[in-house]
Amino acid sequence: ATHTLLLPNQVDETLAAHFAELGVGTIAAYKLWCHRHGLSTALDKTPQERSEEQALFAALQPSVDPAASKEHDPRRAALIGRLFNGELEDEKLNDLLSRLRVERNALADNPDAQKALGRLVLHVEKYGHLLRPMPVLKRLGANRANTYIAALGQLARHHRAWLRPVEEWRPDTAKERPQFQSLVRHLLARYEVPAPMDTAWLQGHTEEAYQQQEWFKHVAGGQNLRTAGVPMKVTKRMAHIFMQMNHLHHTLLQALRIAQAEALGGDSHCSWYVAATPLGDSLENEDFWISVIHFYVNNYPMLHRTYFLPVYDYIRHQKYLPQQIAQPDGTQIEGPPPQPNFCMKGRSAAKLLNQVDQWHETLSGAEDVPLKTWAATGLAGFRLEEYDEQLKCNLVWTIYELCTSQQLQTEGRIMGHCVFSYTDQCLAGDTSIWSLRAINADAEDALEKRVLTIAVDNHQRAVTQARGKFNMALNQRERLEKRRRAGSLYVHLLRESARILRLWSDKVGLVQKGT
Repeated sequence: ATHTLLLPNQVDETLAAHFAELGVGTIAAYKLWCHRHGLSTALDKTPQERSEEQALFAALQPSVDPAASKEHDPRRAALIGRLFNGELEDEKLNDLLSRLRVERNALADNPDAQKALGRLVLHVEKYGHLLRPMPVLKRLGANRANTYIAALGQLARHHRAWLRPVEEWRPDTAKERPQFQSLVRHLLARYEVPAPMDTAWLQGHTEEAYQQQEWFKHVAGGQNLRTAGVPMKVTKRMAHIFMQMNHLHHTLLQALRIAQAEALGGDSHCSWYVAATPLGDSLENEDFWISVIHFYVNNYPMLHRTYFLPVYDYIRHQKYLPQQIAQPDGTQIEGPPPQPNFCMKGRSAAKLLNQVDQWHETLSGAEDVPLKTWAATGLAGFRLEEYDEQLKCNLVWTIYELCTSQQLQTEGRIMGHCVFSYTDQCLAGDTSIWSLRAINADAEDALEKRVLTIAVDNHQRAVTQARGKFNMALNQRERLEKRRRAGSLYVHLLRESARILRLWSDKVGLVQKGT
């Protein structure tokens, strides 16, 4: 109570405390409050009467929902209610209400969906943080569809499939992404759904979005991804990998590509490099592009990550893009793609990368590109002569640094992998490439055998990759076909090369990270 405003000698401490409970500061204000509520305006009331007045005051206060969002604004909610009652069709509105009007009008042919959207938006306004206009996912671009506001409109389209009343939903976090995950699963899911599938609701009113939303509901209902109608071959392993994915920044199609590449044998890095190309945005011509994904998986890591996109660009240009053909009069007509029958069967990695480089040189106008060379790192090479019990001969092991683009090309051609793709990294001084070889010291005119190609991160002084013929790894059981192609002698040398690599690494002070 503000005692200075009370008339002297009329208010004791008890009455002053009563005024404070009712939120009044003067006798006049107290009497006016009593008059408005049909009560006696006398000051000398019993404790029971004052208790009843305090109870009435408390009952008249607006109820506060402890679960309501801090962003909840009753005036904003009232405007949203009017909007969905059709009262603000021609009014100039702020950004949020304008966006909501667009979503409501997009459902003009479905009044029930409009009503469902109104319920959904009002509930989210009170309890959620999903009415901000910022784009959700960088990959999907800065457009209206890529917002949670638009996603609510997509959810309203499926209101007949809602499993639970929207009014029962309460978020357990203030973060937007988990809130939306929780909301869409509250409405549509009986079973776990991988997080990347949420992006089906962020792509607007398109046939592709509608199709992906059906995949979401199929999986959310406990059905197998393999029977969802996804236009690609979904193996059991791929479906299993996909169902474990919970990365919040992958789109649904990217997640499918990642699962596909990992199911084919790619590691997490390789699968992401595949998904980061335009293959992570489309499933068109899947029967062909699966062969390119096989190429990526089979040649990584000797196929450097910087080649994933150029290889895609080159193949798409050769197989699918019409070419412009110059005419004698200087005009151009549209002709068929350069190689409409392009296929991956029988293509060596080294030859394909050469074609990719030549194509890019043609695009940039470069001709007669000179031999590329770079300075040696200064790391010592390696030589060791020892007796091999299994081969019954003396072997000389050597490790050399490769310092020209031609040496990388030759290494890749003989070894059947894509080490040539590291040329730019070697030129920049970031990476050095080394060749581990063996020769029979007891045989006359014996030929040196290339056993292992090694990539070293020059800054971290670390061996990051070590691959044998046909991209064979040191510590994995390779497919029988690879072992047959390499031969039993080579497979033995490859097994021994792991020990030689460790000896050299210890000698020159390298750590092994990705072998």
